[in-house]
Amino acid sequence: MNRAFIAEAAHAITRRWNRAPRVGVILGTGLGALAEQLDVEACVEYEQIPHFPRSTAPSHKGRLVCGLLAGQ
Repeated sequence: MNRAFIAEAAHAITRRWNRAPRVGVILGTGLGALAEQLDVEACVEYEQIPHFPRSTAPSHKGRLVCGLLAGQ
């Protein structure tokens, strides 16, 4: 992916959530309940993030969830 695409995607995310992430967790089938434990500060649908891959699994919500887990 080229740097311009990455910059556009990052800008779309930081418009909605302005913290610098310390940890990233990619959830898959059976792990979505972890997102429900977050103190959610922002939730961005993948379709709203330029050049971001779309979820094709019917049971996946297809969104980026940003927030705190256990204060982190």
